[in-house]
Amino acid sequence: MAAGALAALTMVLAGCASTYNSSRVTPGSVGQASTVYTGYVQSVREVTIKSDRSLIGAATGAVLGGLAGSELGGGDKAQTAGAIGGAVVGGIAGNEAGKAIGTKRGYAYTVRFDNGEVREIVQGADIYIQPGTPVNAIAGADGWRIVPR
Repeated sequence: MAAGALAALTMVLAGCASTYNSSRVTPGSVGQASTVYTGYVQSVREVTIKSDRSLIGAATGAVLGGLAGSELGGGDKAQTAGAIGGAVVGGIAGNEAGKAIGTKRGYAYTVRFDNGEVREIVQGADIYIQPGTPVNAIAGADGWRIVPR
């Protein structure tokens, strides 16, 4: 049963994994105007985009751990203790699994805008933009992203 719970947790978390890329938008951005700034990439560095916690992973792990733990005890008190212990251990394991699945590669781009302002914009590693490349920096409902012009 524990193996089944772990498999279920892995599938749930894989379905919730975030993507951080230049073409991802959320439903809340549909119909919203974005501001486009022009500039060029001054420099780029590789970064790791890592979630500091996974609420979905922790909750899923707690539920599955509680169910698995309740099956271990023979009596009512043992089942309750097993469920509580399983929920705690499952929550911790689920949180860690969710963080690992949510870890992605990315790039931190330093962009010099045509007005002279300089900003760093971090996004996923779906595309790599070379330093010196002219870009559009789009500020919208989903945050900032850059794309080559």
